[in-house]
Amino acid sequence: MATSKKLTVVRSFRWCQNRTMNLPVVRRPLWDTESASGRVTPVELFFDLVFVFVVTQVTHVVEAHPGWEGLLRGLLPMVVVWWMFSAFGWLTNAVRPDSVPVRLLLMLAMIAFFIIGLDVPYAFDPQGFAFPLAYLAVVVIHCLLYLTASAPSSRRAILRNMPFNGAGGLLVLVAPYLPEVGGWFCWVAAVLVLYLSPLLGRIRGFVIEPHHFVERHALLLLIVVGESVVAIGIGAESSEPRAVDAALAFGVALGIAVASGLWWVYFDDDEVRAAAAFEQATEHRRQMLAYYAFTGAHLVMIIGVILIAAGITDAIHHLGGQVNRWWLGCGTAVFLAAHAAYRAMLHSGRIRDRVIGAVCAVPLAVAASFAGWAAMTAIVLVLAVIATIDHLLAPQPADA
Repeated sequence: MATSKKLTVVRSFRWCQNRTMNLPVVRRPLWDTESASGRVTPVELFFDLVFVFVVTQVTHVVEAHPGWEGLLRGLLPMVVVWWMFSAFGWLTNAVRPDSVPVRLLLMLAMIAFFIIGLDVPYAFDPQGFAFPLAYLAVVVIHCLLYLTASAPSSRRAILRNMPFNGAGGLLVLVAPYLPEVGGWFCWVAAVLVLYLSPLLGRIRGFVIEPHHFVERHALLLLIVVGESVVAIGIGAESSEPRAVDAALAFGVALGIAVASGLWWVYFDDDEVRAAAAFEQATEHRRQMLAYYAFTGAHLVMIIGVILIAAGITDAIHHLGGQVNRWWLGCGTAVFLAAHAAYRAMLHSGRIRDRVIGAVCAVPLAVAASFAGWAAMTAIVLVLAVIATIDHLLAPQPADA
């Protein structure tokens, strides 16, 4: 009996082995340039992680230099970097990041973006030359990857847009060596050259896969919202290490509530309705929506999150004392107004609550700026009311 069982096992093993050996071997081409479809790949999520560091650096610049000049020194580099970072979101709609060469080039771009992030505090100074040089390297890598796309229209489109991308980097490279006014002019000109370039090229030819595109930007925004969570830990740090007490635990809870409110406002089935509206659009309108609703509106939402993160750090640092009057309220208002515009363009949900919330956030936060806990509580109430109303009144995804 034992011998019979052993023979049966051996025969089964040999049968499976023969079946396996007879199967055709599928080898992925070295360059796989099929357009993206379906879910966002792990490679893209891994690539997006480097953007968190850039956002963190920008937040630190804003915190370290409160006032208009500090705000511009943080946000202008952020606006320039976002242009190329979002361009990689467009790229992976045309080029699958599955082949080895594509992945290696993406990792080189990650290195360049990380160097850009390191040099954000010095972007306006001559010693910060690594910022524009790394930026120009990103432009070249992005163009090389796009030229592998299987769609000829995508290859033609990137050749039309690359000169503008390169011009933006060159303006940033020259800016630190000019007088102060000339330097500011170069930064503003770089932003205009980059963000007006699609309009000059009439945004045509780029491949847009609706579900992939919406999910990629939603997950990227989720990563950025994570910066507001990181801000809680930064705010909890003090000059002298100390254990968590009741006051700090309360401040942490309020900070998490603010971050949760941002998440809930954006992610309560909003991306499902947005993808459906995006898919129904014509090809030209889809490209326009990709530019205005995703590259544009998401940039403004990210700026709002950066201001909120700076406000959370400041509020937890000064939980019982005076805090910056503008960061939390203005950040929330900017985020809500941009999300309202995003919804309006895609017809993906209610906008009235967000507009009212944006109007109310600033005066409420200013009135509550006498203490960090009060300012965060005011923002939590605004976001909670919007999220609750939206959750109760929004159509279900099946009806969208």
